[in-house]
Amino acid sequence: MALALTAALVAAVPAHAAPDRTRHGGGPGEASPTDRKTVTLVTGDRVVLAGDRLLSITPAAHRGNVPFQVTRHGGRLHVVPADVAGKLAEGRVDRRLFDVTGLVEAGYDDAHRDTVPVIVSGGRPPSGARVADALPTVDAVAAEVPKATGWRDLPEGTGKVWLDGMARPLLDRSTAQVGAPVAWAAGLTGAGVTVAVVDTGVEGDHPDLAGREVAGRDFTHEQDGIDHYGHGTHVAATIAGHRAPYRGVAPDARLLDAKVCDRRGFCPESTIIEGMRWAAEQGADVVNVSLGLVASDDVDPVEAAVDALSASHGTLFVVSAGNTGDQAATVLSPGTADSALTVGAVHRDESLADFSSRGPRPADGAVKPDITAPGVDIVAAKPSTQVLGTPVGEHHMALSGTSMAAPHVAGAAALLAQRHPDWTGARLKAALTASARPNPALGVHEQGSGRLDIAAALAATVTSEPTSVVLGRHEWPHDDDVPTTKPLAYRNDGAQPVTLDLAVQARGPAGAEQPVFSVSPTRVTVPAGGTAEVAVTGDARQGSVDGAYSGSVVATEAGGAVVLRTPVGLHREVKSHPVTFAYPGAPEGRQLTLLLNMVTGAQTYVRDGTARLPEGDYVVQALLGPERGPHTMVFRPHLRVEAATHVVLDARTAGPLEVVAPDPTATPDLHRLVVERRLGEHTASVAVHHPGGFPPGTRVGHAGPSLPAGELDVFVAAQSASPSAAYWLGWAVQGRVPDGFVRRPRESDLAKVRTTIALKSSGGPRDLGGHVVTPSGRAGPMFFTDVTSTPVATRYTTPDIGWRALFFDERFLMSGNEERYGAGLTYDRSFGAPVIGPVMYSGDYPNLTRAGNEIALSLSLFGDREGNEGYSRTTSARTALYRDGELVGENDSAGHGVFRVPRGPGLFRARAEVTRAPEVSDLSTHIVVDWTFRSDTTTREQRLPMSVVRFTPALDHAGSAPAYQPLTVPLVVDRQRGVDNPPLRHFRVDVSYDDGQSWTSLPVFGRAALVGNRAEPGTFVSLRVQADDGRYRKLSQTVIRAYRLR
Repeated sequence: MALALTAALVAAVPAHAAPDRTRHGGGPGEASPTDRKTVTLVTGDRVVLAGDRLLSITPAAHRGNVPFQVTRHGGRLHVVPADVAGKLAEGRVDRRLFDVTGLVEAGYDDAHRDTVPVIVSGGRPPSGARVADALPTVDAVAAEVPKATGWRDLPEGTGKVWLDGMARPLLDRSTAQVGAPVAWAAGLTGAGVTVAVVDTGVEGDHPDLAGREVAGRDFTHEQDGIDHYGHGTHVAATIAGHRAPYRGVAPDARLLDAKVCDRRGFCPESTIIEGMRWAAEQGADVVNVSLGLVASDDVDPVEAAVDALSASHGTLFVVSAGNTGDQAATVLSPGTADSALTVGAVHRDESLADFSSRGPRPADGAVKPDITAPGVDIVAAKPSTQVLGTPVGEHHMALSGTSMAAPHVAGAAALLAQRHPDWTGARLKAALTASARPNPALGVHEQGSGRLDIAAALAATVTSEPTSVVLGRHEWPHDDDVPTTKPLAYRNDGAQPVTLDLAVQARGPAGAEQPVFSVSPTRVTVPAGGTAEVAVTGDARQGSVDGAYSGSVVATEAGGAVVLRTPVGLHREVKSHPVTFAYPGAPEGRQLTLLLNMVTGAQTYVRDGTARLPEGDYVVQALLGPERGPHTMVFRPHLRVEAATHVVLDARTAGPLEVVAPDPTATPDLHRLVVERRLGEHTASVAVHHPGGFPPGTRVGHAGPSLPAGELDVFVAAQSASPSAAYWLGWAVQGRVPDGFVRRPRESDLAKVRTTIALKSSGGPRDLGGHVVTPSGRAGPMFFTDVTSTPVATRYTTPDIGWRALFFDERFLMSGNEERYGAGLTYDRSFGAPVIGPVMYSGDYPNLTRAGNEIALSLSLFGDREGNEGYSRTTSARTALYRDGELVGENDSAGHGVFRVPRGPGLFRARAEVTRAPEVSDLSTHIVVDWTFRSDTTTREQRLPMSVVRFTPALDHAGSAPAYQPLTVPLVVDRQRGVDNPPLRHFRVDVSYDDGQSWTSLPVFGRAALVGNRAEPGTFVSLRVQADDGRYRKLSQTVIRAYRLR
């Protein structure tokens, strides 16, 4: 599907009874309403969304007319019931429970489960929750909240309610690279050591793993012990595979198989906790956890379990850092746990993998990851159920990710444990990090101590405790910061004393050396079999830039040989200030303020009138009054925090907010007030949604300065329905939130739009949708009307503002053109009228471009007679580009592709073809477009000439015409705008009555062809057109089964 529902639309045109129309097309990859998901929140309230676009909210039956706070930023949608927002501010509820985008990603939408899984720590579950399992490791329970009822209450004494979120396996000549052959030569193969794999399961009878698994348990609902996903088997073989050439690091280690992920690769947090507990209780020396989920600001239950089990059982947990890329502070949980040995990934050349997550840990600046290991194109066992990776022979596959790096370290820990069976996990971690080989081109927040070096770990006798020194987070301003000192102990397991010279190498956030850290004393002698302690100090006053500081305490012996490096880190808080709020004239009840950072998207809830915020730009919304019923909303769309700030959100300036449809029988559905702010490239939306309409007595007001029209759009959207019509009432205000907004339009003040749906029904739900468009082209909130039971839908809409309509069901999406309607006028429109075929975008989005030596094509192949863009389910598709007769590139997309082409001029042919099954539609079952054009290298992106033809005969809505009666087929040429595009001049049109097996030429008169329709009723008629501009631009276009005869 390809439709830019949130992209800027073309400017509106004056409204009249038969308005001029402009089309706008979206690019591939945008979410469309056919991708809609339904998510019932833990409160029982039901949310329908498509991508980050909210379609509807239905409160639980017992909750009345509760309003909802809705925010949209960076492609993520959060929906928070107003009566829960205060609990978020208090930290009693996990924010992820209301991140509906994340809930869909985790498979928690209503199509996949009928309960919301939660973990409740430190207290009893909320009323209405069913306890599923005890989690004694973290003093918590796993529970399920039925979506049919939601939780009933969150009384005092209820523990913190976390989402039982989904971790995922972290995918994105290695044993020699980390020095394993040296260990093997010394007789160390992991024999006698037990390593647990907490993952998707292990195929224990794989030839590489036969005889290695000693116990297994399936913690998922599948209860079959099978690795359907393939990830766990690959991880296990990297640890303990025993066949050449893909031998594991510890080929004789014993394996425990804790299956915690289902066949889709979804791994609930509660099952991970239980799987880790079982592994520790089974006596695992090392536990590999190649799984991850986004870390919380607090210590989440999975992190807490890693630390608790490490302390109680002495187990070493080796955890993947995550594959969230090249930005700081992206290490995933549970790799953020203190005791975890957290592993990043490197290439064979020791460079950091671009997907490998970086530190520091956001809460306190701690160094993570701890170590790196090979994680790119790792070849290991492929289970019989393979769904991942690139096959390498019959029994192996190649995978990349920190998931592949972690088992190298787990295997190394097994080798070390074989040599030192009395060592705890903490000592194994210390030895592996102390001996790692750093890459001087990388900082410690990228690599920790460095790349795993097993040979060095076996030879090393000196380690440090802790393995990294965390010197905390220092609050701005920094001129009064107090230095922080922590102990660092060196342990010498050798037979001779060791004298170490100590120095600190450190970098600031900008990469320059900074004198923030010091060590005292700078020389220490560690006795044989003993320890010696030094003090490491971090002085944030010595830094010149705010952010994360990191480095290493480097210990060298006489002669300058480096013995080990111990990472250190601290965080200088960026400029932050206290912000206080006052609410004069506020009604009795709660005073809750939401602040949304325009750049980062961070959301801060304030309940006590005080917050501490980093410098930056914020959108502010206050909800004042009772949690249910009428309340006052005060918005400050622009708050710049750059000093201690007092913000007055004056409820006395607010006026009534009321919209009433002209038909007294119309029932209010969803009323919304949406504030959308733009700052440079950043856009953020804060809204309050009222299912059932704005309660009488609701008020709205503005605080702070007005903004330029292009920086602030405010939408008031009110949808109601009567038995005979829908009311789509939408208004856009720019630059300022209105201090009150009351509209009671008469029917004569509105436009009447009748829309016929010509597409065949599949029997499933069908919806007519639309949204208002501002004069600057911004898309407002969506409106939806169920048209499942009617082929013709009537709606009344507000005039003198842009509207763009669309239709969708489970098979089709059709997007109309932006229109303006006139008050008191009636308009007839349709979606899906045959012939269905290619149409061109117009407006902002191009169809065919060249930028340098890259040509991009984006074409709607299922447009209708009116020129509405269309997208459909397909069975096969191909888009290809040829240059001078040679294939440049191809893909399996329906009309979309980006192709790298040779430099210089050439004669190109773009070809797009698509097929759909008769059960989707028995018309336009196969469409082919060939467009020939010339192009040369450009210095910037330029649109290229392109044209397609729409066949527009007069057919009935079923797409049929009388047999044996001549039919005129007008040829409407759609041309790409924004470029010199000479018209097509010479047309040849052919007809086929046997699905393109044979063709007959038709007479063409100007821009129309005459079809005889000489075939029996029930026959399908196919059309083909060939055209050119008299030079080198040529079009060949075929639509198989364009219409039928009756």
